[in-house]
Amino acid sequence: MADPIRTSLEELHALVDLIKTSVDSIEKTFVASNQPFPSLNGPSEPQSEAIRMSPVVQQASSVLVAAATQLIATVRPPPTTATTYALQFHVPACLRVAVENHVAEILREAGPQGLHVRDIAAPTKVNSEKLGRILRTLATHHVFREVTPDVFANNAISLTLDTGKSVSAILADPEAKYDNTSGIAAVVGHSADECMKSAGYLQEVLSDPSWGSSGDPAKAPFAKAFKVDVPLWEWFERPENSLRLRRFGAAMTMFAHSTYSEAIKEGFDWTELPKGSVVVDVGGGVGSQTMILAKTYDHLKFIVQDRDSVITGSAPGYWKENLPAAITSGRVTLQPHDFFSPQPVQAPAVFIMRCILHDWADDYAVKILRHLRNAAGANTKLIIVDSIVTNACPIPEKSSRIPGLKRDPFPEPLLSNRGMANAMAVLSDMQMLSAINATERTVDQFDKLFEQGGWNLARVNLADGTVFQGAKLVAVPT
Repeated sequence: MADPIRTSLEELHALVDLIKTSVDSIEKTFVASNQPFPSLNGPSEPQSEAIRMSPVVQQASSVLVAAATQLIATVRPPPTTATTYALQFHVPACLRVAVENHVAEILREAGPQGLHVRDIAAPTKVNSEKLGRILRTLATHHVFREVTPDVFANNAISLTLDTGKSVSAILADPEAKYDNTSGIAAVVGHSADECMKSAGYLQEVLSDPSWGSSGDPAKAPFAKAFKVDVPLWEWFERPENSLRLRRFGAAMTMFAHSTYSEAIKEGFDWTELPKGSVVVDVGGGVGSQTMILAKTYDHLKFIVQDRDSVITGSAPGYWKENLPAAITSGRVTLQPHDFFSPQPVQAPAVFIMRCILHDWADDYAVKILRHLRNAAGANTKLIIVDSIVTNACPIPEKSSRIPGLKRDPFPEPLLSNRGMANAMAVLSDMQMLSAINATERTVDQFDKLFEQGGWNLARVNLADGTVFQGAKLVAVPT
């Protein structure tokens, strides 16, 4: 019989060894490139950041983050961990205060020596003593630095909240703060405002007999939190929510650029499609992903579908500015279409949907897929570009047999879904659940969804080597 004490200690040593091995791998890569590792007290150099994003360093970093967080969870007393987790909601609350009071921008203008909290609070006239406590909480979580008592400065993490705009420009036009930015501050603001407030009502929705099992976006926790009877996106369009709507748009820009721009071309051999084949981008917005394909594969024809307000509004100008010949030649067509209504394009070569299904609960997603199946030809392919969530246990055998999904296992004793190194996947799932009653899905859930919608999952492609964002699922008609 195994000695439980020795087994537990062996797991601790295994986690420490994984951390050391990962650090050694990262160090070797940076030394070979003659670049310093980016400092938390940054800013860092572009060359160093580029190396940090290399596949070798990314893989080592994933193992390191997973091992370090699992090590903390293992060694810290369970009551401390449970209560710490319960209090973690204060961190996004503090982040929202920092973003909406323009702290990162104020400190950028102040310089690396930092600024006393009295002066940080002055532009927005908030209480400086309370703001200081909020910033100290963030500094304790490695967001901002407390240089000397009550004097704070930016660090590498807080700098990501900086919109790059002057404080005077933001104060002159607060609603434009997030326009034309990286979107990170907008994501923080949106998540710590609408989404965090909504998440506080998860239990109330789950325990409500008429709401708990509903996929109706108007019966999401958001609706209880804000006491409304409409979905989030309808609420955004109310005049009083204009700033939130613009912030949300900027936040979506950040997610749209979270994978590199050419990723849409990977995971499917577009060159094999015959000349003149039609590709339909369902819910494609202005057609930004289609444009990448259209510029590369000139033997194909494309149809971009979205709401009438998009197709007749911003989409024509987008194509006129970036690829006008595609429209004038007829190679690209902009077509108003509601994907909950019958699909007008019959038997195309490909239907593609990017980040659409995760916006809808299963009942709604099946309706979308059914309309596509009814319009599909025998050889039509369905390509879904979305996130894949994996279980915190080994991937089920059924899933592992689907071509493209099986990956090299994460080293033991780490969680097979990469734990905190891939936490964005499950946190995004909670974001969708809380805000719009939607869901990120496991591959088995996609498989079941496709079956109900009249499709067979043929293969999965994890182009970026991760399970979150940018995965492609290719399905064929049943």
